[in-house]
Amino acid sequence: MQLRTIFTLCITLLLVSACNLGGSPEPDLPLDDGDSQSAGQPSVSILSPSTGDTFTVNEQILVSVSATDEIGVTRVQLFANGSLVKTVSSDLSNGEVSFEGVLDFTPRSDGDFTLRVIAFREAISSPPEEIEVTVGQPQVIVTERSDNTSGSPGSGSGVQVPIIPNDGVCRVLTLVGLNMRTQPTTTRNNVITTFQANTLLNVVARLGDNSWWKVSSGNTVGWVSGNPQFVSLSGNCTSIPIETVVLNTPTPSPTPIPTNPPAPINTPVPTAIPLPDLTVPSIAVDDPVTIPQSETEVTTEVTIVIRNNGNGRSGQFDVSLRVERNGFEDVVYDVATVGALDPLTNVTLTQDITFDAADEYDIRVDVDPDNDVEETGEFNNRADTTIEVVQAP
Repeated sequence: MQLRTIFTLCITLLLVSACNLGGSPEPDLPLDDGDSQSAGQPSVSILSPSTGDTFTVNEQILVSVSATDEIGVTRVQLFANGSLVKTVSSDLSNGEVSFEGVLDFTPRSDGDFTLRVIAFREAISSPPEEIEVTVGQPQVIVTERSDNTSGSPGSGSGVQVPIIPNDGVCRVLTLVGLNMRTQPTTTRNNVITTFQANTLLNVVARLGDNSWWKVSSGNTVGWVSGNPQFVSLSGNCTSIPIETVVLNTPTPSPTPIPTNPPAPINTPVPTAIPLPDLTVPSIAVDDPVTIPQSETEVTTEVTIVIRNNGNGRSGQFDVSLRVERNGFEDVVYDVATVGALDPLTNVTLTQDITFDAADEYDIRVDVDPDNDVEETGEFNNRADTTIEVVQAP
């Protein structure tokens, strides 16, 4: 009985083996590695700035980027000379198919910088996009002031070319003494005021051919010529709205010819009153600021330079310093009250600031914050810088 059972079992095993040896194997099935493997790499491009652009030490560089991916860009990173300086992540857990953002970097030394941007879909990275920029030390650039609208230099002391912020705002810098007019035409007497050379003005509108720019100076709005010999543009001016202007030119009435014309009257030309121009050319502070080991706070000194770039002596003015930290109430310091400042002279002030946490802080200095001093312009009375506070290990 046992022999029969064993024999039957052997026959069964032989039949199974034969079936396996004689049959065809199942075809290989495609492996599904997931969307992250089947999709290609993300792509990224730098919209601004451009290779060859120049900046100054402690001036914030804003890098505008655009990235795309079939599934979703989860983050974009900015590197400066190989070091990671900024990461911007998507608010969506799966990322964004089309991602646009701005990453900032503040150089603390001069030299040539390679700015590299890489987009990521989780751990999969895009080919890098790079530009080369140059960072230099802040310089006081002095030109001769133009006292007329023809562009020829006039006599007198020099004025400093203002530092143009890298914030994308469309501005014009006057290269000569330039008239602001009520309408974009020179065919009539419509001059509102005349700006000195090296005056920085915000643009609010333009003609369709960019031949005239509508600018603001304080509460005054008017038109200046867009001739490249007269003005220089900065910022993103393509988004400035186009304004249609209809020039209502009245037909002049014929002027009767007097039989006895009166003798010409020599009217004295009024002399312009010299005015000051208060600026903040420099904010100096250690970066990073280090909280000592086992300590909970640190106090550091900020050095501020105030300069009068105008041709008139200023009256008394205040200087304030504001410390801004994301998510916290600003701390304001009354730095000093300056009695007066002569033309083309500086005053150096210091202020101690206490930090009680490791974080990134924005430092803002305002000179004459209440506009007590009448100046040639109120657009350059503020300066900003950013510092990092770290905790010593």
